[in-house]
Parts: sequence; C-alpha cells; structure tokens
Amino acid sequence: AERQSLASKTRRNQGVIEELMGKKPDVMGLIKQDDKIFELIYTESSRIICSETKKDDDDVKLWRETLDGASFISALCRPTGNQFGIVGIQVAGSVIHLNALVKDLAGIPQYFHVDHAEIPLSPSNISRVKSLMRILLTLRNIMIVNKSLVMQALEQATSHPPRNVNPSPTVFTPPYNN
Repeated sequence: AERQSLASKTRRNQGVIEELMGKKPDVMGLIKQDDKIFELIYTESSRIICSETKKDDDDVKLWRETLDGASFISALCRPTGNQFGIVGIQVAGSVIHLNALVKDLAGIPQYFHVDHAEIPLSPSNISRVKSLMRILLTLRNIMIVNKSLVMQALEQATSHPPRNVNPSPTVFTPPYNN
C-alpha cells in the first residue's frame, strides 16, 4: 500500500474542517531527525508501455508533490535558498527523468529537469547502462547535499529561535468625529 505524503496532507487540510487525505506517491524518500519526518524524494512510475496522458498526469502530480514537499520543509526549517531542492523522479515507459524543485533566494519555487536516461531492459546496451549510472550518481550527490542542508537548517532553527516571538502590539486610533 502506498503511504500518503505528510506534506500533501498538510497543504490539503489548511482551512478545512474535515480532514482530507494527502497524495500518495508511488515511492517516497524520507529522513527522520528529532522526531520530524522530512520527505526529500517523490517518485511516480508507470508501466513500460503507457499512454502519453499517463506520462503527463504523473509529471503534473510529481510537480505538485515536490512543491508541497518544499513548502512543508520550509515551514519546519529554513534550508539555504537556491541550494536545497526536493527531488522528483518519474519513470515513464522506459525512461527515467530526474527533476528538482528549488526555491530561489526570493522564495519562488523553480522546477528543473536535471537529467534523463533510457532504462536498459537488457544488459547488452552499455551506453544505456552508463547513462542510467550517471543519473543514479547525480541523484546520490543531490541527496547527500540535501540531507546536510536540512540538518544545518534544523540546527539553526533550534539554536536560534525567531527574534520576534511576541505578536506586535495593536494600536487603536480614536474614532473620527465631525
């Protein structure tokens, strides 16, 4: 059974009385730190033979999941802008696509297609094996950096609480009398 995304569930339940389910990616990459669970990778996959509609629908779903994940992590801690990214992997037919959603320094999410590779269905095609290995090594490097950035942001959030923890005072003005 697929596990629902906490990030998606959080977004869908904002301002709603009745609790809604989150999206259920095919695979998620999670890390747990200080009783907090972070979703760093989302994967959507299809069969080897699938329609273009299925590929497009999974691409949109993956974009939405990465956007929810980035917003969820930003609410828990503040990873370095323009460096930390949520990874989206789409296996569409016999092609694997590696994507990343990164918030720029202004906090605007940017969705990038990082790389893609043909999945070798037989070990005889060396060029396909090499391109698949390249994409897997790229994914490994991204995840090493992301995990480090999340840990730094968590430590920063716990050791340096926000300065203005008290709400601003409310100022009342006297009513205007004619």
